[in-house]
Amino acid sequence: MTAMTPITPAAANIARTLFPQVPAKGRVYNFSAGPACMPESVLEQIREELIDCRGGGIGLLELSHRGALYEDLNNEAEAACRKAAGVGSDYAVFFMPGGATVQFGLLPLNFLGENDTAAYLDTSIWSYKAYTEALRCRNVTVAFDGRTLPAKYSRVPKKGEFAEPKGAKYLLYCQNNTVEGTTFWAPPETTLPLIGDATSDIFSRPWDFTKHVMVLAAGQKNLGASGASLIVARKDFIASATQKLPQILRFEDHANAGSRLNTPPTFAVRVMGLMAEWTLKVGGPDAIAKNNAYKANLIWNAVDNSGGFYSWPAEKWCRSHLNICFKTTSASLDATFVAEAEKHAMFGLLGHREAGGMRASFYNAFPVKGCEILANFMADFARKNG
Repeated sequence: MTAMTPITPAAANIARTLFPQVPAKGRVYNFSAGPACMPESVLEQIREELIDCRGGGIGLLELSHRGALYEDLNNEAEAACRKAAGVGSDYAVFFMPGGATVQFGLLPLNFLGENDTAAYLDTSIWSYKAYTEALRCRNVTVAFDGRTLPAKYSRVPKKGEFAEPKGAKYLLYCQNNTVEGTTFWAPPETTLPLIGDATSDIFSRPWDFTKHVMVLAAGQKNLGASGASLIVARKDFIASATQKLPQILRFEDHANAGSRLNTPPTFAVRVMGLMAEWTLKVGGPDAIAKNNAYKANLIWNAVDNSGGFYSWPAEKWCRSHLNICFKTTSASLDATFVAEAEKHAMFGLLGHREAGGMRASFYNAFPVKGCEILANFMADFARKNG
């Protein structure tokens, strides 16, 4: 799939049939970049399990992480995530405490010695965060510097456009850039061991996990609750990590302990499992990609057809289907837009503090109807204020 793929009427019908259309009574359209909109069917199941999980008389938050019931939940979560990722037995699938920023710090500690290096594709504030966190303790380098583009972070690198430091232990990139509204439409081609940060786009489209030695994804977006990260990693890669770290800091030790090296974030892991099961139930990444493209085209078309009233520097060929950023002709109009949108039950549209403007984030579970309402609102707002 490429950016702005035309959506046929049949694909639109699939989107309407499989995915939620409108929020339940009293709920609004939540365009937040995260924590983000979740399927109401999952929320309802969580609500039931908080009081009594599977008829055991104990609520989800009270379960012992060493008990048989939680072991089942943990194993089911791993199995669902493994199936959605499409990886075999040569890959470990496990859960780590903390979000992506925690993993940014653990990567250099695990895989880089004092004389080693790793490379980073800097395409966003989050990939820059990963780079600067690694730089605190190890020697790392920027292989592509999106900060120096004529329009900062306006695109991802094209094929062959980034450097590959000889002997680098890994190359890290952010698969979808939530603040900048850009994305990689395929994993970057490299001879280096590739690590992808899939926090915002996990299971949102077909993706070849096997081109990576590791893919990490924090919760709060397509995986639900915050507080944990899903790790999909080649076993031989995590086995290459240094042993000179406390166990709690080593990926391999968490994998070998079945995600229960210590007391894990049990609630977040259960939610991740339910989100992965929902992903499979609605048709997996293939079906979800069509639905996301339909939603994204509605909003990007509203930007492009506004006669210049809305704009954003992200280049069209690498536009995101999950985070659409745009701005009007002035900051004061941006503020008016956000305020008026809230009157129409559309919340979370304020842009990131470092980017300004507006940002509409609609991950896998976001209702189609919300994007249709937003697109119509954008057209009407442009007519009235343009």
